[in-house]
Amino acid sequence: MDSEDKQRVSLYLDKETVKTVDVFIKKHGYRSRNEFFETAAKNLIADSTLKSSDDILSDKLAKAIENVSGDNVKAISKGLFRYAVQLEMMMRVIAKTNHFTDDDLEDMRREAVNNVRRTRGKIKLEDIAKGWYNEE
Repeated sequence: MDSEDKQRVSLYLDKETVKTVDVFIKKHGYRSRNEFFETAAKNLIADSTLKSSDDILSDKLAKAIENVSGDNVKAISKGLFRYAVQLEMMMRVIAKTNHFTDDDLEDMRREAVNNVRRTRGKIKLEDIAKGWYNEE
């Protein structure tokens, strides 16, 4: 992005936050504080928007896929397709064995979105089955 598309802003942060950010930047390979804060701001806005709309997820996924080339796109697409098929099968099994109201489904969706956001998707089915996951 050209510098004429950018605007300089000033931030005042406590020193401990700046130290933590600098460590994070080095650990995760950001080129600068600017890149880190721009990414953080965009992600915070996307997360906030996701709470009110499901569309942002598909936008973020589409942009991420745009940056991947050729065979990698095909591999990602095939993997997502296989994942969607497995998820569809699970949903059908669950739907046939249980009778949920629309309110039940909405509550489960809200809880799932919050849990995935909180854990960044790093949960194990075993933890859910044993009840450990929802007790956190």
